[in-house]
Amino acid sequence: MTVRKRSYSLDPRAAEYLERRAKKLKRSASSVLSELITEAARQDARQRVLDELGDGVEISDHDVQSWLKKLGAA
Repeated sequence: MTVRKRSYSLDPRAAEYLERRAKKLKRSASSVLSELITEAARQDARQRVLDELGDGVEISDHDVQSWLKKLGAA
């Protein structure tokens, strides 16, 4: 996955949360933020797939594993 560095300002509460989480995990705030952004992108991709399929559509275990692999979650 290609990563581009940019500068963003966070809401003060979000920045505090990020600092607490980084301290708890003993990692940099930057790495924790990258992880949170990656997870949000995965969740967004999953939701898009579910929205496209609609309700009541059977999904095979093979397809689920394939999507998880593509998303980097498996």
